[in-house]
Amino acid sequence: MDITINDLREIISSSADLGVQHYIKYIKPENDRVNQSEAQRYIESLGYRQNTLRKWVNASLLTPVKLSTTRTGRVYYSMAEIKDLIFSLRTHDIVNR
Repeated sequence: MDITINDLREIISSSADLGVQHYIKYIKPENDRVNQSEAQRYIESLGYRQNTLRKWVNASLLTPVKLSTTRTGRVYYSMAEIKDLIFSLRTHDIVNR
């Protein structure tokens, strides 16, 4: 396994960001929630494709939460859960090069 210094920096930086997000979720859970369009924009900003969020949900890698019982109610996601998944995927890619 060959990890470059840049890969190591990315792992450490992402790990710290993930820790902060989990702290936010612990202290104020409502601040961890993002709606579906916000989650989609965040994932796309990291270079993933437009349909990635749907694929992750279908694969049970992310859990959508609907706070309303109405049919048209908003769907929310945990930013900590999204960042956790992205961290795991990127770390897996780095380690398995």
